[in-house]
Amino acid sequence: MALDANTGKRIWHFQGVHHDIWDRDFPSAPSLVTVRHNGKNIDAIAQTTKQGFLYLFDRSTGAPLFPIEERKYPASTVPGETASRRQPHPLKPAPYARQILTEDMLTNRTPEAHAWAVKEFRTFRSEGQFVPFGLDKQTVIFPGFDGGAEWGGPAVDVKTGVIYINANEMAWTGGLQQNDVIKSPGEAIYRSQCSVCHGADRSGSPPGFPSLVGIDKRLSGDQLKSVVHHGKGRMPTFPNLNDSQLDQLLTFLKNPTATPKDLSSDKKEMESVAATAADTDALGTPSIETRKPRPQYSFTGYRKFLDPDHYPAIAPPWGTLNAIDLNTGEYLWKIPLGEYPDLAAKGMKNTGSENYGGPIVTAAGIVFIGASLYDYKFHAFEARTGKLLWETKLPYAGRATPATYMVDGKQFIVVATGGGRYQIAPAKGVYVAFTLP
Repeated sequence: MALDANTGKRIWHFQGVHHDIWDRDFPSAPSLVTVRHNGKNIDAIAQTTKQGFLYLFDRSTGAPLFPIEERKYPASTVPGETASRRQPHPLKPAPYARQILTEDMLTNRTPEAHAWAVKEFRTFRSEGQFVPFGLDKQTVIFPGFDGGAEWGGPAVDVKTGVIYINANEMAWTGGLQQNDVIKSPGEAIYRSQCSVCHGADRSGSPPGFPSLVGIDKRLSGDQLKSVVHHGKGRMPTFPNLNDSQLDQLLTFLKNPTATPKDLSSDKKEMESVAATAADTDALGTPSIETRKPRPQYSFTGYRKFLDPDHYPAIAPPWGTLNAIDLNTGEYLWKIPLGEYPDLAAKGMKNTGSENYGGPIVTAAGIVFIGASLYDYKFHAFEARTGKLLWETKLPYAGRATPATYMVDGKQFIVVATGGGRYQIAPAKGVYVAFTLP
């Protein structure tokens, strides 16, 4: 959206997804750049997306610099849901992430992993972008809910008009299910507060979303309460849950199939839960939808398509770094970004990996980026060719966009590192700074 800052008047807008039911919000702020287009210099705006599209607009008018067409997509099969039948699709640049997962793209890391992936994949619906979730069958979201491009944002060389985008190529799945009768107040709390990440069946999607099956055998009640109160890793705090509601939740997690002896006596209690837990946000503020009827269907949860050893169940690359010339819409280069150290040690190198936190590009034409989640590396690439110039290992993953600054004529690069969100390293944070020669 473009607004006149003096008056607040809307100048132009663009909707990247019509009726978004796939968590496809724009992941980061747009980038401002001047490009050479049809023989003219145009002040433009570039917007990355989770689905792997890159949009480029005239900053003043909102006119797309490359064609965008509205394509038809399937209708929802869920009773009562109306999904948008059309979605915008840029014809140029080409997507920087693969768009549809097919059986020939499944992992060949080991014969066993491949066989498992094929069996699982054949239970999914995989037809590309913007396929509405169905009932009782998982729909492939590829690239996944985390992108494509993510919150770290791209880097733009304002001198050349080249944009540098790091992208994930992980497959996720999602679906809907009929809401069963809630048997206890604790189940009502779980459904409203926990199931979106840990799944309706509590199985989660480890390691990012750990399983809660048998959680009472691994953590004490006080430890569980502490996690809910204070958060841990990527899990936020839930101050909207009081001690009584926490006790009800723990009771459910300990014995999910238990049914209260007297459901009628629990009716008022469950109504109270719906009013104070399900109908409040994470800060405990009453929702504007309080007292609305409970939905007929619920989301089965975010599920990452990983093999039994927790590696991606698809073939590499699992993450990339891309250089696109915004003047022409053509790619200069595309390379894998990141590795799994255990796989690299066995000879499976340059697979790419999940990456969070974006790049920067210097006036001298060097792209700096950490981002790779598992190898903890910080890289310097030649902006023109993508050649690796230098890399080093950080104490934790550099999951933030670096910054550069000058002190007494010397240039520095600094990046924030941390590991707690993905439970693969201690939840610590360290800033690491380097000097340039």
